[in-house]
Order: sequence, then structure tokens, then C-alpha cells
Amino acid sequence: MHPRTRLAGTVLAGALLTASLATAPTALATSPAPAPAALLSPAGCWNAQAAEGDMPPADVKLEFRTDRSVKLIGPPDENGTPYFVGHGTWTPGWSGSFRFTVEHPLPGGPPGEARSALNGKLSSTKAFAAKGETHYFYDDGTTGGPSSITITGTRAACS
Repeated sequence: MHPRTRLAGTVLAGALLTASLATAPTALATSPAPAPAALLSPAGCWNAQAAEGDMPPADVKLEFRTDRSVKLIGPPDENGTPYFVGHGTWTPGWSGSFRFTVEHPLPGGPPGEARSALNGKLSSTKAFAAKGETHYFYDDGTTGGPSSITITGTRAACS
């Protein structure tokens, strides 16, 4: 190959590479973006039903906060006041799975605290199901459990 032809080919290849690199960000910017990770996160507020052991399901509210804390508001009494407010933490998993723990005072009966650990899974951006166990720690030093717990929730507006 003639040196002049080789030089022209090298210059042409360099120009094509420069042009493709210059347009790459524009081409990438116009391609569809992947679904945001937030769609697979439980972060937000939920109306839920919690069933623990052989007790009937109770309406509760959950808030999975972006700082990975959880707030649980227990079912309301006859005056509309929650029987308890609980707190905990959550950690994300893969493909909409997550794990959370919640502690709350025991309503009625002997004084103490319930501590639950659950594994959850989003079935859509608007629904999840979780199951786990609850252990009971009474103020007199005794313990109880574990008791199985299931929670199903639908996404709600945060107030």
C-alpha cells in the first residue's frame, strides 16, 4: 500500500472515530432510560393488613422512609387513636424484595414489646406482601414467641 493512501486511511479512520465519540452522548441521551430503581422500592406510605399468629387481621399503616427507617401505626381504637406506634428499619434486596424489622409496645395485656422481622416482596409498584416472625419481650423479663406474622399492603398517599 502506498504511504500516502495509508496516511489518508488513517486520517479518515481518526475522523470517523472523533465524529462517533462526539455524537455518542447525544445518541445515548435519546435512547430510552431504564426504569428507575425507585419503582422497585417500598419507600413511601402503605395501608396494610397485619395478621399475627391466630389473631384476626388488623388494619395498620406503614411508612418506609428513604433514610431506611420504618414507622408502623397500629390499628385505631374506638376513638381513632392508634393502639401503638412502632419503629424499625428496612433494607432493600433484589427485584423488589426487601427486609424490615419493627418494634412496638404491646397493646393491652401485660406490658412489653413486640419485635418483628419480615421479608417482603413488591408484586407491583402498588402492592407488597411480607411474612416473618414476632417475638415478645415482657417487662417482667419473660419472653414469648415466635409467632408468625404476615402483612399485605397497598401504596397510599403520605399525609
